[in-house]
Amino acid sequence: MEGAGIKYFLLQILKTFFPPACPLCSCTFPKNYSAPFCESCLAGFNPLPEAKCPRCSLPFSGISNSSHLCGRCIKQPPAYTRVYAVGFYDQSLRHAIHQFKFNGKVGLDWSLGTLLEQAIDSDLNIDLVVPVPLQRNRLQQRSYNQALLLARKVARIRKWPVVNDLLLKIRETESQQGLSAKERVKNLQGSFTLQKTISEQKILLIDDVMTTGATVAACSRVLIEGGAAQVYVAVIGRAA
Repeated sequence: MEGAGIKYFLLQILKTFFPPACPLCSCTFPKNYSAPFCESCLAGFNPLPEAKCPRCSLPFSGISNSSHLCGRCIKQPPAYTRVYAVGFYDQSLRHAIHQFKFNGKVGLDWSLGTLLEQAIDSDLNIDLVVPVPLQRNRLQQRSYNQALLLARKVARIRKWPVVNDLLLKIRETESQQGLSAKERVKNLQGSFTLQKTISEQKILLIDDVMTTGATVAACSRVLIEGGAAQVYVAVIGRAA
C-alpha cells in the first residue's frame, strides 16, 4: 500500500473510532458533513443585517440596506476602510468566543477562523494580515493570543502572509469591559506602536470581538500613520 493509501486507511480508522463532532457542543456530525459547526449551533449564530453602517458594520434599525454612515463614523471617521464580521456578539456566537478566549479551547480557532474567512469579500486583496496584539500580562495569563490564531487560519485559507510582530502593545491598560466609549478611547491612548516599517500596504486587522470599536480604531490609526495604504478589519462578533 502506497503512502497516500496508508494515510487514507488510517484516516478512515480514526473517523470510525473518533467521528467528527461539533467543536462547541460535541454532537457527532452526520456523514459527509462539512460545516465548521453543527446545524443547531450555527442556528444560534445571528448574522448582521443588510442594514448596517458600510464602514464599521454597526447595525441600523431599518430593514433595508443603506449606504450612509452611522453617526459615530460621520462625527469621527475611523482610520479603517471597512469591518467584516461573522455575526452579532450574542447567544451561541458569544458562547463560542468565550470558550475560545477564556476557557482555553484553542481548537475552536479552525472553526471560527473558517467562518471569519467566509465573511470577508472573496475579491479582497490584502498584503498583510495583522492580529490585534495582547499586552504582556494577559498573554502570560492566557498563553495564547486568540486574534493571532484566527489570523493564521484566515491567512492560510487565502494564502496571505501573517505578521505577528508588526503591532505591539507597549502600555498596560485596564480591561475595556465596563468602560464607556469615551473611557475606552482614553484607556487605549498611546498603547500601540509599530515595530516594523510598512509602505503603502493593504492590511487586514483581525480581532475576536468589536464592541465600540476603540481597539481596532486605535490599531488602524497607528497602521495608517505608519504608512499603510488601507486597513480592513475582520472580527468574529460585532456588538450592536
